[in-house]
Amino acid sequence: MTRMLPLVAAALLISACASQTAKIEPTEENSAAAIAAAETANKAAADAGFEWRDTGKIIKQAKKAAANKEYAKSIELAQKAERQGHNAVKQAASAYK
Repeated sequence: MTRMLPLVAAALLISACASQTAKIEPTEENSAAAIAAAETANKAAADAGFEWRDTGKIIKQAKKAAANKEYAKSIELAQKAERQGHNAVKQAASAYK
């Protein structure tokens, strides 16, 4: 039960943030922010014990795209990885019910 409460709180917070996915201007700064958000969501999933297999790979692809100055692609990949992290946390919360 004590393990479930932080997961439920994280799922609620992530749900609120996940609905805020708008088109982002493809800049270096926005790419870095999107990657950071993806890493944070993936860390939350890992901390819950529900990190998805490909999320880390997608984050690496986003970083590679950013290094190649492909910021639109980088942001798109980072947002996908962030959604996966959020969904993994939701999955963890439902698994511990």
